[in-house]
Amino acid sequence: MSDACEARPVQGPSAALQRLTAALDRCACWVCIGLLAVIFVVMVLQVGCRYVLGSPLVWSEEVARYLYIWVCFLGAPIALRRGNHIAITLFVDWLPAKLIRGIAVFWHVVAFLFLVELAIQGAILAVRSHTLIAITVPVPWSLIYLVVPISAVLMMLETVEAVWIPRGGPVKEVQL
Repeated sequence: MSDACEARPVQGPSAALQRLTAALDRCACWVCIGLLAVIFVVMVLQVGCRYVLGSPLVWSEEVARYLYIWVCFLGAPIALRRGNHIAITLFVDWLPAKLIRGIAVFWHVVAFLFLVELAIQGAILAVRSHTLIAITVPVPWSLIYLVVPISAVLMMLETVEAVWIPRGGPVKEVQL
């Protein structure tokens, strides 16, 4: 095997970024697994209380809904890292590789700018809603909305890594 075909290890700040995003990805995965397990337990309790005891829990659906919001928003950076978001590559596949890389960088910059705005607006929403309390559980809405800026920051890190250290071929980098 020639030297040109061998994978070169990433070093320096790039390696640190890769380690950080990989660790955050693992953490987000475990949090999602834990939240899904809690949703399952809450829903089993709800069904058991409703049909066995004849008295449904008033808080179970709301808790499950809020946890599901967290799972969805934490799942977005996980899907972004793995390239599982919708990608339309019909026309991009016909372009030369250098042009594809340029388009990929352009769309990553657009996505990054959107994620910056999402993080800012999500943080503002979380702060403004701190005094609002959920209906059946004594939790401030800010705790529910806090996942929006967290998710946006995680996706910003993934976007920076995708531009700085591309994974796979350039076609996988374009997500329109």
